[in-house]
Amino acid sequence: MEIARVALRRHRKGWGVEVTLKEGGVRRYRYGSEAQARYFAAVFELGPRWLPPTSRRRRGQGSRVEAPSVERAASGPA
Repeated sequence: MEIARVALRRHRKGWGVEVTLKEGGVRRYRYGSEAQARYFAAVFELGPRWLPPTSRRRRGQGSRVEAPSVERAASGPA
């Protein structure tokens, strides 16, 4: 999976990163802060071997999508 372009976007309720793949697909990720979005945009620019799944907004489940937490990932399964 090769990345063609990474774009940082400002939304009304936060920040997002749009990753365009050379194969033609687009993945969009939403983050609560500009710092989170810039961090993950930089990570995606490095060209990871795989991309995390995108979070899909579900109706009635609230309006905020949480980004993965480094502390939570480091602590292992809950």
